[in-house]
Amino acid sequence: MATYPIFLCHVWSVEDGMERINSLMADYARKKEGGDFNYEFRSVSKDDPVQFHRSNKALTEAIEEQMAQCCCVVLLAGVYEEYKRWTNIEFDIARKLKVPLILIQAAHPKFTSFKEKRAAVEIVGWSEQELGQAIERHAKKNKIIKD
Repeated sequence: MATYPIFLCHVWSVEDGMERINSLMADYARKKEGGDFNYEFRSVSKDDPVQFHRSNKALTEAIEEQMAQCCCVVLLAGVYEEYKRWTNIEFDIARKLKVPLILIQAAHPKFTSFKEKRAAVEIVGWSEQELGQAIERHAKKNKIIKD
């Protein structure tokens, strides 16, 4: 069994985001032919005290520590402005660590920033098939956990 450690950007921790992304991934794993797809999410919680530090240093270190273990990053597109502090740090770390960024286009494309589009290796729709296949296509192979 292959387990894909996926870094979820901060925007998933709001409202029903975690339930929605977990539902997509669970559906993909359940339908995956051969059953060789498992996942685990990593992130820095919106409740983590590092976000309240004046400096971004602690937040950056916490995000980098989690992201370094991941095979890809998944971001909900089009909500960038609202979460700019976190997403700027997440984009920079993903680029630094060469972790592929996959965007889920859940809103109208006009809300997706140029920075998001430029950073992404792929933009997918709100579909478990599209997302799961994008993860398998772009995941850093040396970060996938083989059971």
